[in-house]
Amino acid sequence: MEKAVLLLHGFLSDPGDFTPLLPHLKERYARIEIPVYPGHGADESYHDFTAEGTLALIEDKIRELTASSPSVDVIGFSLGGALSAYLAQRHSVNKLVLLAPANKYFNFYMPFSKIRYLVKNFYAMEKAYFKRDREGVSYYKDKLKTMFSDDFKALKIVREKYMKRYLRKVYQNFKTLIKTANEGTTEINVPCFIAWGRLDQLVPKESVRMMRALCRHENTVLEIYENHSHLMLLSRASEEIVRDILAFLDA
Repeated sequence: MEKAVLLLHGFLSDPGDFTPLLPHLKERYARIEIPVYPGHGADESYHDFTAEGTLALIEDKIRELTASSPSVDVIGFSLGGALSAYLAQRHSVNKLVLLAPANKYFNFYMPFSKIRYLVKNFYAMEKAYFKRDREGVSYYKDKLKTMFSDDFKALKIVREKYMKRYLRKVYQNFKTLIKTANEGTTEINVPCFIAWGRLDQLVPKESVRMMRALCRHENTVLEIYENHSHLMLLSRASEEIVRDILAFLDA
């Protein structure tokens, strides 16, 4: 029996949430499982998405893994982060990784922190320009380009997946899942890595603060990434997050 890892993707998303991480996980785990929530398959029939069906799916998968593997890690993104913490309290989990866990959700799209970030970096780029500091201009331009690239990608996802007629019902099921996860997660007693981007459009900082407060294990890490949005691993600058996750898993 060898190590296994369970990955739980986000709401209205798919296993592609973990694409940049997967090659590294294949070097570390004999078994990698990424269950697809009901209605989240290739046909995107989200009307099949239910809280009950989703919970049953992930419960069955974690039971299967813990029965066949001596060590099971769980990695969750957004909705998957909230569900991962829920599973870690109910089942034998070795390590837990929560990426922008949506235990609290849907911040304003352009939070004050993002406006402040924009002003700060535009001003710094302007100063570098007048000082004829080409390296400085290039540095701040790249930071702003990363943010705008992430936002355009996020808006594309919203346009293609969120703007559906049946969204209201699907969203109600999402809220039921988060409520169940929150009510069923009173403490986290395994090593836990929590990541959040200060430019997150959907999950507020209070969410990761809440999850950090539930962690009882001494090997708990909360990383706040100044230049990252909710996309996390899908960002064009995901290398830092990947590196930190791997360092935590390997420790």
